[in-house]
Amino acid sequence: MKSDKKMRRSNNRIISGVCGGIADYFGINPWIIRGIFIILAVIPHITVLIVSIYVMCIVLIPSEESSFFSMLFKKENQDYTKEKRKSSRKILKDVREKDIR
Repeated sequence: MKSDKKMRRSNNRIISGVCGGIADYFGINPWIIRGIFIILAVIPHITVLIVSIYVMCIVLIPSEESSFFSMLFKKENQDYTKEKRKSSRKILKDVREKDIR
């Protein structure tokens, strides 16, 4: 049986939402994942490995649909703003200047 659950970076974020997204996927508290990450990052011989895995997760795991950056870079959102800009533009006719004293 296939699960329809997908791993996403969470809006419950401190740095980039990776730990929050992993915690949401497994249904646990994000602070547990953050604590495990910090403990592993402090171990001297695997610090570089853990930090590089975290950076790879930032790049590879997509963010939630409602996050700020995904809303900025959505093509549909840009098309909507262009349409809105075009429709809200007003054309003025017979405009004359007057001196106000």
